[in-house]
Amino acid sequence: MIAELPALPLHTAGKYVAGAYIVLFALVLIYVAIMGIRLSRMERDLGELLELAAPSPDGEGHAREPGAGAHERDAAASSPEGEPESTLA
Repeated sequence: MIAELPALPLHTAGKYVAGAYIVLFALVLIYVAIMGIRLSRMERDLGELLELAAPSPDGEGHAREPGAGAHERDAAASSPEGEPESTLA
């Protein structure tokens, strides 16, 4: 059945070829934009990690402790032995 269909004349097929190239170019452009966004996000996250890993100016430990507030809150809610308090007792 496909063999029975006539080929498009060259002056008519040009529009379809140009349309296909435009669609392909748009898809590649969208892909590059998405990869650029992901790269910038990864660079920002890497910068934050490097900032966390850098030693503090006084030479002790890290610049700041990640999640220190949550750790202190958990320590305050637990018993002196380090075990969480039971609400059933």
